[in-house]
Amino acid sequence: MGRLGAMTRPSGSAERNARICLLLEVTPSLRLRDVARDLGVAEMTLRRDAASGKAGFICQGGYLVRGRGTDTYDFEEQMRRASEAKLAAADHAAALVPEGACVFLDTGTTVPHLARALTQRRVKRVVTHCLTSAELLHGRTSAEVEFIGGRLQSRTRSCHPPDPLGLLRPLGIEIGFLSAGGLWENRELSCSHEYEVAMKRAVLELAAENWVVMDSSKIGLRRAVRFASLDEVSGVVTEHGVGETPARGVQTG
Repeated sequence: MGRLGAMTRPSGSAERNARICLLLEVTPSLRLRDVARDLGVAEMTLRRDAASGKAGFICQGGYLVRGRGTDTYDFEEQMRRASEAKLAAADHAAALVPEGACVFLDTGTTVPHLARALTQRRVKRVVTHCLTSAELLHGRTSAEVEFIGGRLQSRTRSCHPPDPLGLLRPLGIEIGFLSAGGLWENRELSCSHEYEVAMKRAVLELAAENWVVMDSSKIGLRRAVRFASLDEVSGVVTEHGVGETPARGVQTG
């Protein structure tokens, strides 16, 4: 982030917010405490600006990210939908991670909640191509964080390299957590974008365990792109627990 303090401090919220939005044009996120320090305002002031719905940015944990009218905002809105269920699913998934493990975190709107949960667990390494998960882990965990770069897809805030299998193979991934937009007829796992599939398939090939993490509202849905069948994964984790989806009767093996 550029040093805002080197410039004249803004005289009001409109000028302050415009400056923040300008910086967010060139970086996906800004650390809240750094922005507050450089602008000479309290962190709570920036949180109130973000919550107003008029600032052009929102507050995600300790970071400011682009707001209304952008792909990033759409992603954040999806994360907030069924947020209690997503948080519960993430907690159940975190309980599956053994101490010292090397973990892969997929993109999606539930898995980043798992990234937050993993900051409280002793894992060796977290591998991800999701910007949101990487930001949540940065500075909050003693684990190694390996971010996989590639072509940025703003809708899912994720990067996709041309050869994910080749990049992931040396990293020793032991347990993968994958997202899914739908689980159709208790057997077909699907997502919304074709570009997501190569990374998911690479993890399925490499990791000894692969868990799909999602809230139970996705059960019974079918998205545009199929990426796996239920028997290819270790199980499904929802807010009800591991393989426990009484609302739709899904059984996982």
